[in-house]
Amino acid sequence: MKSFIILCGGMSTRMGQDKGSMNLYGKSMIIHVLEPIVKVADEIILVLHDENQVKIYKNLLKELKYNNTIFKICTDIIKEQGPLAGILTGLMNTVSDKSLIIPCDSPFISELFITKMFEQSKDTNFDAYVPKWSDGHIEPLHSIYKKDLIYTIKKLLNQDIKDVKSLISKSNVKFINVQSLDISGRSFLNINQKKDILKFN
Repeated sequence: MKSFIILCGGMSTRMGQDKGSMNLYGKSMIIHVLEPIVKVADEIILVLHDENQVKIYKNLLKELKYNNTIFKICTDIIKEQGPLAGILTGLMNTVSDKSLIIPCDSPFISELFITKMFEQSKDTNFDAYVPKWSDGHIEPLHSIYKKDLIYTIKKLLNQDIKDVKSLISKSNVKFINVQSLDISGRSFLNINQKKDILKFN
């Protein structure tokens, strides 16, 4: 089963607005993220910050066709705790035993990257499957995590540990060379500032 958790955490301090709703090539960022995903997904969990964001995204998503994909919108179980809490929310709402995490500010996700990530996760001996660059940098928000990690995430958040790298350090991880997943590296590009939008528009 190909399950996806899309993290859209709300207002970006750098952007001054919600990233997923920003316009790129005439479409909102969240549509760019979801278009390659809906072609292959069995399940999509969209994790939003609050009910106001839910209203905005429901309107944005009207143009998207889901076919037979299970699609669920939910809000953070624990507020203001960053992407780790978003991953927790997604894993608690998924019916799958593992899910690929994708942030809503990565509009160039490729189908090939998705396919290769799920191929890597067929090796069931790991808790997480994490892309890694040759310089050692990892991509924790383009990774697959097992539902079994819910307890570990709760424990970290209870200790006020909010970074996803701490989850990775406490998990049995299979690191995957980025070049073998997407030789161009475009699947990992993030839109972090307004100038990035201008660059790609």
